[in-house]
Amino acid sequence: MTLTTHATLGAVIGHATGNPVLAFIFGFISHFLIDMVPHGDTGLADNYKIHKRRRKQALAYVTLDAVFALFFVLMLANTRDIESMRAYSWGIVGGVLPDLLVGIYEITKTRLLRWFNTLHFAFHDYFVKRKGDVPLYYAIMAQVVLIAYLQTKL
Repeated sequence: MTLTTHATLGAVIGHATGNPVLAFIFGFISHFLIDMVPHGDTGLADNYKIHKRRRKQALAYVTLDAVFALFFVLMLANTRDIESMRAYSWGIVGGVLPDLLVGIYEITKTRLLRWFNTLHFAFHDYFVKRKGDVPLYYAIMAQVVLIAYLQTKL
């Protein structure tokens, strides 16, 4: 999933719970559950991990997604009357933290995060390994629709 999808879902969870601790916990859990849905990024991950010469493409995608996610959640925060900004914020943090930890692992290869990387990809690849992935274009279009729907819940 895109970081924008994870951040938006985390924001909705934060808004729904109104509690920063619950928002973080449920945002974190939601990351794994929504990542189980095939979302077309297997090729991007392969470009980064296997095809070293295509790393720039994968990194450009992640960077663009991160910048868009940041602007999107800030736009929502500044155009909505959010009752609990702390819960909203901690829901977002919980929703995107797993991908940040995986990114840190990919860069450092630290043994401390190896187990987390394995856990993350067990969820991420659960259906993809069994049924195959969907085209990235369709996955992005579906996520745009999901984000449009979720932002109406804030």
